[in-house]
Amino acid sequence: MNKAAEGAAPMVRARNVHKSFGLNEVLKGIDLDVASGEVVVVLGPSGSGKSTFLRCINHLESIRRGFIEVDGEQIGYALRGTRLNRLSDHAIAVQRRKIGMVFQQFNLYPHMTALENIVEAPIGVHGQPRREAEAYAMELLARVGLTEKANAYPRQLSGGQQQRVAIARALAIRPKLMLFDEPTSALDPELVGEVLNVMRDLAGQGLTMIVVTHEIGFAREAADRVVFMDGGVVVEQGPPEAVLGNPQHPRTRLFLSRFIEKI
Repeated sequence: MNKAAEGAAPMVRARNVHKSFGLNEVLKGIDLDVASGEVVVVLGPSGSGKSTFLRCINHLESIRRGFIEVDGEQIGYALRGTRLNRLSDHAIAVQRRKIGMVFQQFNLYPHMTALENIVEAPIGVHGQPRREAEAYAMELLARVGLTEKANAYPRQLSGGQQQRVAIARALAIRPKLMLFDEPTSALDPELVGEVLNVMRDLAGQGLTMIVVTHEIGFAREAADRVVFMDGGVVVEQGPPEAVLGNPQHPRTRLFLSRFIEKI
């Protein structure tokens, strides 16, 4: 299990983050630090704001108040004088280069092979030479156990295989931070394990990860810290053995009671 370096600046720093959709306030003041090399699993019921917060980290959603920093850089905005100004789309795209994200749906390009899906961003966005990008893509396919599927199209892959390709694609930009938004929720139960195994391997390699999931077993085995959210706020957080084994807040206990056989 990864251990955060003492005294090091956090990879992610969120302060007083608020987000609304119309009159619906989804995030109501999130404060959270994630250290470099730390694996944080975010749990909570549907509608608690977990996925919205994840999308705010890489500015797929803009926040209403507060700020989020990744690797010491404020995401989406720059302070000019005493005012915060939204960055240009290009500047935000540059910031996202340090953040990989894996979604619930695989979002692979159906007309591209697994290999082509992985190299599309390194070549098309980052200008990496094709030979270099393809060599690294094959390394990534080996890491996710899909070397033999390099030339397969998404329709020829199972859901678990497609999600593993999606993970390789997110890793292809060599991110400093990986975000996972319920990466197994769209999979048949028998395919969940193969994706979680890849994620466990990444966690063991020291990659900074924030994982929104309902997979309690993964949280117990791979997380350095578990964060429980409800109603747009962080209700409880701590080491997995504390939050999962002896939750202090009644709302956390109620939520985890649904998974008691898995804990």
